[in-house]
Amino acid sequence: MITMLPATEHDARELAPLLRTEERAEIAALSGRDPADLLVESVAASWETTTYRADGALICIGGVAPLSLIGQTGVPWLMGTDLVPVHRRAFMRHSREAIPRWLARFPVLRNVVDARYVEAIRWLRWLGFTLGEPFAMGRGLFRAAVREAA
Repeated sequence: MITMLPATEHDARELAPLLRTEERAEIAALSGRDPADLLVESVAASWETTTYRADGALICIGGVAPLSLIGQTGVPWLMGTDLVPVHRRAFMRHSREAIPRWLARFPVLRNVVDARYVEAIRWLRWLGFTLGEPFAMGRGLFRAAVREAA
């Protein structure tokens, strides 16, 4: 059974050493920052966050942050452990349920995804995001992911 609670700084610090290889590669290519610091900042900056657990084990943390204090764009994000594929069905269902709520608050959702991260790209498309062509950013190639309210 999946439990979902608002994410905390403690959750972010717990997740950092458990991140999937693909998540670590994305962080390294985008910013080269310490994953724990980045996760703590992401949780603190977000309008909504969720920690997903299965029987107490951390699956992932996700949320949406405002792009700016006065704008209408939200920046959705998610970082996970190797338990994401184990709980794929529940994870996908719950992640899809968040999108309408986020679009009600932010008419545009926008972020980037590592162009090598095939599973994340497939998931974003399934959630209804449009993916742009790869472009250089940081130390890698990324694709813009955008979803607008209907």
